[in-house]
Amino acid sequence: AVVSTQSTGGNEADEITRNYVRVARVWFDDELDFFFKIRPHFQSIDVGDISAGLAVRERLKCKSYRWFIKNIYPELPLESDLVAAGQFKNDDGHCMDTRGGDLQNAGLLYLGPCHTGSGRNANSHRFMMFTQDERLMGLNFCCDSGYSEALQFHGCHGQGGAQAFKYDPLTKQIRQRSGKCVTGSEEKKTVIMAECKEGDRSQRWNFEYTYF
Repeated sequence: AVVSTQSTGGNEADEITRNYVRVARVWFDDELDFFFKIRPHFQSIDVGDISAGLAVRERLKCKSYRWFIKNIYPELPLESDLVAAGQFKNDDGHCMDTRGGDLQNAGLLYLGPCHTGSGRNANSHRFMMFTQDERLMGLNFCCDSGYSEALQFHGCHGQGGAQAFKYDPLTKQIRQRSGKCVTGSEEKKTVIMAECKEGDRSQRWNFEYTYF
């Protein structure tokens, strides 16, 4: 990736963010809109002239970001692979919260307050994805029940099992073949697997972005 190191007068963190957005604008093509859904406040960041980066990409006939994901990192879904994304909020008014656990093996899936405004922009810990091939995941790893109560993040293996989930749009429940449902536990402050109960508000999930 081509990243400018020219100073723009801001601090180092600002420059890293600016370069991050500059790379996205040069390389992400049709996936750029999804990138900004994850980090909406990045959309207003002025990255300056990106024509040099675009010219390098054209001159070298570089593959697209979509090609890279499909061929090099297929575990990571594109927006076209999704059923839903964004904040996953249950009818009790609580959201799934990764707390960064989706960046490491065995990180727990927590239950927390939903983010709006500046809070929504502050981090991507509330951003979840539900894929067409039945994966419930954060930005990197997949939720894995291990056929037990706790939901943990583990590397996506693509073989279903304890990483396979189905959404029922009528009941709004997210189920596994075990017969249990994804449940927001206010007592434990985590998202767990529990017996499915009709009308249970803690099991009825609403998605920020839907693709069905």
